[in-house]
Amino acid sequence: MAGPNRTVVTDFLLVGFPSRQDLRLLLFSLALPVVLLGLAGNLGLAVLIRAERSLHTPMYYFLSHLALLDLCSCCAVGPAMLWGLLAGWATLPGPACALQMFLFATAGDAECCLLAAMAYDRYAAVCRPLHYQAAVPPRLCRGLVLGSYAAGAASAAVHSGLAFRLPFCRSRALDHFFCDIPPVLELACADTSLNQALLLAICGAIQSVTLLAILASYGLILGAVGRAGLRRAAPSCGSHLAAVAVLYGTLIFMYLRPEGSYAAQTDKMAAAFYTVVIPTLNPAIYSLRNADVKGALARRLLGRCRVWGGLRKGLEEG
Repeated sequence: MAGPNRTVVTDFLLVGFPSRQDLRLLLFSLALPVVLLGLAGNLGLAVLIRAERSLHTPMYYFLSHLALLDLCSCCAVGPAMLWGLLAGWATLPGPACALQMFLFATAGDAECCLLAAMAYDRYAAVCRPLHYQAAVPPRLCRGLVLGSYAAGAASAAVHSGLAFRLPFCRSRALDHFFCDIPPVLELACADTSLNQALLLAICGAIQSVTLLAILASYGLILGAVGRAGLRRAAPSCGSHLAAVAVLYGTLIFMYLRPEGSYAAQTDKMAAAFYTVVIPTLNPAIYSLRNADVKGALARRLLGRCRVWGGLRKGLEEG
């Protein structure tokens, strides 16, 4: 039975939105196209890689799963955020809040692991081109992807499971636009030192190990081919390095800090960048400088235009 100062929190009220309606509507008009672009871009990239045989290589296999993780992040956070910007608040039942936390935490940690796998793929492609198929066989690709999902899901299960076992007594109002881990822990009326320690240890380990793997891969590439060779590999390596820099910089700022250094407004801006903006940027980062993706997209669009043109001509002749 709950104590006198404790209330059983069944719903969470997301109130981390501006109080001024005109500002909320302005932010909604900016956020809606970003979310829609993120959904369409990542879904389109995943479908294109699946449909185009020329993109059935390890690099694009990893990229398709990166797009699916970004799609998961957009779907988990985007709807509640957009509704909150319209209404000024959003209500999530406890299980929905826990599921939202689990999904975006899974996507974030799995994406770190997947970026490390993509760095190894770039090392094999640049440094071992004659043995590339043997260095990155399909079974290894599937294992790396499944391992990335498993690591992300295990980490998210620990954080969300322990967070929602805590008693909440202060309020059900969450000063955020989604159920992020630090603001949910702030509502608890029990000691959260174990949660904070595990957040720092697990996320720190995943981010540190994967970042070291990425740096080691590019160090080997640089040592093997030199700066001139790295510049030649820039179209594929540059996109990957840009995604790594943006993601890891935001994650380290958000989660690998002492407990007392969290600031609500700054963290909300960083969280919006991480959960919505980065998933929208990734398809552009990997597509705009990638001749294979642009060529495959052009072939698909031209082929569809020819089909429509043929149908239209047949109807006119008939």
